[in-house]
Amino acid sequence: MDATNEKLVPLCVTENAVHEMQLIGALKDENIECVVRSFFDSAYDGLFEKQHGHSMILVFDGDLARAKEIVCNIPLPENIIPPPEEE
Repeated sequence: MDATNEKLVPLCVTENAVHEMQLIGALKDENIECVVRSFFDSAYDGLFEKQHGHSMILVFDGDLARAKEIVCNIPLPENIIPPPEEE
């Protein structure tokens, strides 16, 4: 996929590193590129993780629908934080 002109969009927010790796692995298995934006900051001792979650996974806009299908088929705990609503 040539994603040079596509924007990154939020897919989901993970609660911890295990969930993050599980989602990244599933996306990579389907050849969907993703970027991880971590909320961890050692200077604040995890304060932002408690407010926002562990990390946000972003995918290219053209892959969003397929990525959502993949994520929905992965059994995760109910307490996974959904991505922020777009304005």
